[in-house]
Amino acid sequence: MATSKKRKRTRRGRSSAQQSGNPQVRRTASPKSRLSPFFKLLGEIASAAEQAIQSTPDPSDQHVRFDVEILMRGANSVKATRVLLEQGHWEHAVGVTRQLFELLVNMEYLGAMEDRGQGTLLFARFGMLQRLLAQQRTVAYEREMGHPVDAELAAMVEQHLATDFMDFRADTKNGSVRWVSSWCRRTTSALAEASADPMRPHQYNILYRVWSEQAHAAPGALIADLFREADHEWVERAIAENDRSSIDTLTFTVMFFLRLWLELPHMQISPERVAAWLSKLSTMSGGPELPSRPWTAEEVTAQPASPAPPAAP
Repeated sequence: MATSKKRKRTRRGRSSAQQSGNPQVRRTASPKSRLSPFFKLLGEIASAAEQAIQSTPDPSDQHVRFDVEILMRGANSVKATRVLLEQGHWEHAVGVTRQLFELLVNMEYLGAMEDRGQGTLLFARFGMLQRLLAQQRTVAYEREMGHPVDAELAAMVEQHLATDFMDFRADTKNGSVRWVSSWCRRTTSALAEASADPMRPHQYNILYRVWSEQAHAAPGALIADLFREADHEWVERAIAENDRSSIDTLTFTVMFFLRLWLELPHMQISPERVAAWLSKLSTMSGGPELPSRPWTAEEVTAQPASPAPPAAP
């Protein structure tokens, strides 16, 4: 009896087109199913990072805590990318992958400084400046809207901004207060150029120029679909294009995250395990062989090409 009721519910849940065998309605496997091995790999890597965080000694040490928080942010980005790609939303996952890229080039620059400890402090102080500026903007908004404002908090924010962060003030001709845009006074593009990895500028070009319209939902992100030919093979073409873009995004995500992990001296990772992950990714993607790990400075000349940008519409 229970089985019979379940079958009836299933029948009622089907659309009339499917019940009638309408040939225009085609069922395809979801991206989560089609690309299951890739998503399993992302989950494995994120889980390994979380285990490393939990087993890190001396987490109360500020330098250790810094690396822990950077790796945690990166691991969360890997998980977010997985969630989006499982639903076929590679164009939204690109924004998360760009976050990973920015974390990576910042940590590469930090690691190349003579005193990483001082660089870490500078990074943290700039983060505090950003929090205070955000609070200042919040207070201004509340006043503009006629909402009550915590006067004591507002005064404290202004006091800190006036006295504690003079080294982050930019020079202006009229003497007005303007703040530098980054902790190291370099843009993401400049950090990519400064990297010891010669592929960083090319990766920046793909993420911030070729795929920029996807991150910003610009007209270029929609034009291909607007003029897509609706012949009998259009569904298969759309699926193939989306899967290829998803795999490229996923490849970037894995490579950036593993390299980021290696840039954090207080977060242990096995080179053999990294090599196994990269080998598995290379085999599944059918692309050029990836290096045995996300390379050292001596290995950069042997790097493979980055994922190819999507074809123009």
